Amino acid sequence: MGVPAWKALPTWYLVAADDQAIPPDAERSFAERMGATTVEIQSGHCAMVSHPDEVVSLIETAVRTLTTDSPGQPPIG
Repeated sequence: MGVPAWKALPTWYLVAADDQAIPPDAERSFAERMGATTVEIQSGHCAMVSHPDEVVSLIETAVRTLTTDSPGQPPIG
């Protein structure tokens, strides 16, 4: 599979603080290991369903950051 993209590219991670499927402390650990910009919300496992506005905001922030603050980064998509 090669080198994971998160080792070479900026990453973002949404921690669902009320997740019952993946422990939030594990999520925080994953995000820290990746060096991710982390956003935490009071949500269960399906944050994209219960908190769509916050998820969209995180994605938009990532896109804005990659398209304005990171010249020389590979194109998105």
